[in-house]
Amino acid sequence: MEVSRERLFHFAGLIPLLTVPWLGTTWLIFTVLAVLHRFRGRVWRLYGSLNGGFSRYLVVGMASAYLTEILAVIDNLKYPPEKRALLSPDPSTDLYLAFAYYLPFVLYWGLVVRRYNYSWREVFLIGGATGILMEQMGAVFLSMNPIAWLYVLLVYGSYKAIPVLTAEDCLGKMERRKIGRWKKLVLGLTVEFAAFISAGALLGLFKALM
Repeated sequence: MEVSRERLFHFAGLIPLLTVPWLGTTWLIFTVLAVLHRFRGRVWRLYGSLNGGFSRYLVVGMASAYLTEILAVIDNLKYPPEKRALLSPDPSTDLYLAFAYYLPFVLYWGLVVRRYNYSWREVFLIGGATGILMEQMGAVFLSMNPIAWLYVLLVYGSYKAIPVLTAEDCLGKMERRKIGRWKKLVLGLTVEFAAFISAGALLGLFKALM
């Protein structure tokens, strides 16, 4: 049964590839997550062979975040600047500001998963669900569009889960504190809220330095 669910997940990861002409490229990050899961043994060996400790996690996390943002930029280039759903309508400025936005999410989740026994699936669900509330300052959630919710869930959940999945073997060998499901949910929501506030503050700083 477990194998069947895994295969279903891996096949589901191919759907974004088939829908690029209609739904764009951003949710290809979900495909990346599925591929990494399919070859997770090799991914774990590669990650484990690298030096750097916690910095490895940060590099993978920011690479995942930037890939997501680059895909989003590609999707938005077809729109006039005033209609682009980006941190800035200018692609180069958007990628500059992306560092300020994504760093708190990657950093805070990284610190938490090193201490507590979160799985990549749990980070995927918590990070993706709160992403629905945060995307476009709540506009996606208020749209009451389940398709848009699912799309954002897969995008936000995937980029946050990728570094956890990549480091999962190493995390499993660490002495992490085990906490219950509800405590994980509350702590995860706290991480998301704190990261969102920090991201807003960093964005303001980065804009002031432009």
